[in-house]
Amino acid sequence: MGDPAGFLIGITGNSGCGQTTAAKYLNEECSGICSLDLVGHRLLNRQYVISELAEAFSRPEFNHLDGESIRTELRKIVLNDTEAYAILNAVLHPRMIGWAVQCAQTLRKLKGIWILEGALICELRINDLLDYLIVVEDSEHRCISRVAARDNISFEDAAKRWKVQLPIENKSKMADAVVDNSGELDNLKQQILTIFRCIKKNIMN
Repeated sequence: MGDPAGFLIGITGNSGCGQTTAAKYLNEECSGICSLDLVGHRLLNRQYVISELAEAFSRPEFNHLDGESIRTELRKIVLNDTEAYAILNAVLHPRMIGWAVQCAQTLRKLKGIWILEGALICELRINDLLDYLIVVEDSEHRCISRVAARDNISFEDAAKRWKVQLPIENKSKMADAVVDNSGELDNLKQQILTIFRCIKKNIMN
């Protein structure tokens, strides 16, 4: 039958759950991987986004910073301020949703199985754009520890990031399949490969 036309798989979880690692294991199996998190980072390098954030937060110095420096400053601003966090989301989230919609429309015209990975798939309610949703889950403590080590921040600050995301159990209820990342990485790899190959077999029959 050949490659299926435009089948979209989402891989998500909360920060530190391992969804990015799981997606990378499919790099040689799928037609391509799109990172929602990377889109968010790239937006912070766009001058029109930077200007809007500078105005929204009354921080004109943002206009003279690079994307990484702005991300660092934004983390400080929104960490303990829910109103500031909402302002940040109001600037970034509509643009991320718009990108996801355009991405889905484009990929559906192409043959193959495509992956969209990112922690905010469910929060942005773009899971409806997908044909299949995989949620990678692990314990809150282990995930927060990973984020703290990865981003060189305190456990307490990493925990605050976790708290603003949807509970992982809610995401798992939305999933077509759930992957348990509480064991070794090889176990994560085998789970995600098994799910992907089952999907491929089913849609090509």
